Parts: sequence; C-alpha cells; structure tokens
Amino acid sequence: MKHPVHYCKSWFRAKKRTTELWPAEKAEAAHLQRQPYTALVGSAERPYCFVDVAAKVVVVGFLDSLLRESLTYAFKEVEAGKLFMTMAVHREFEADTDNVTGGVTYIFDRSGTMRIRREYFRPHRAETATSSFDPAPLYDMRPEFGQYDDLIRVERQ
Repeated sequence: MKHPVHYCKSWFRAKKRTTELWPAEKAEAAHLQRQPYTALVGSAERPYCFVDVAAKVVVVGFLDSLLRESLTYAFKEVEAGKLFMTMAVHREFEADTDNVTGGVTYIFDRSGTMRIRREYFRPHRAETATSSFDPAPLYDMRPEFGQYDDLIRVERQ
C-alpha cells in the first residue's frame, strides 16, 4: 500500500490544514537530525493520515472524510530505532460537526497491561477497565525517511 507522501512543518488539527508545506529535502534533513516534521499520506490538502515525527516520539493521526482526527496512535522510542505504541485514541463525532461526543483511550504498557477509558461527553461519564494483551504486535521500527507504511496500518492485531 504505497501512498503519495507530502511534507510539512505540522498538521494544524483545528484548521484542518498544513502550517507550512516543505520540500522533501527539508523534511529529510529534519528526519536525519531527529527534528520534528510531519508527513501527509495521500494528498497535501486531504490526507488519509498524518505522521508527526520527532526525536523520540511518532504520532499517527488518521483522518475521516471531514478531516477530523478519528483515530490516533502514539509511539515512543523504547530502544534505539525501536518504537512501542503507548496509546491509541478513537474519537466519535456528532454528525458532520467537529464536536467530539465520546471516545476510547487505550494505554499500553510493555509488560502487557492495557488500561481502557471510555468517555462520553453529553452527559459526561467515564468507564475504565484494565486488561492483559500480547504487546508484541505493538512494536515497530522507527521509520526510514518516507517509509511510513508499517506505522499507518490501522489494524495492529
């Protein structure tokens, strides 16, 4: 699944647009220096997802047809070049608005403990649970520049 990739300083979530488009060379220099940049997967104006790459953290935001961030994966570098997904957040929205009606946050621990928090906003209430899981599928390698296909898999088993 190879998608076109565009680069920018960051994805402005509230305005649903880039803050500053970058040529690939500038983003690659940032990548090599472990400086922050964002890769837009799909198109620059209507990406399928964005990948925020920083020194020790990589965040993947999956966008719906209205460019709302409906799913987020956060990875932390736990060893040189090795990432672990520490969190996943799924958001639900009110019809065609940007109003979040609820969501579920999963916090993953490398030991195999998962904390789950389901939150509803109208009226506000929250439910929490703890479970066990196999942490192996949540490990990934820090991506080479331009190679984000492994990180942008929605299904992570």
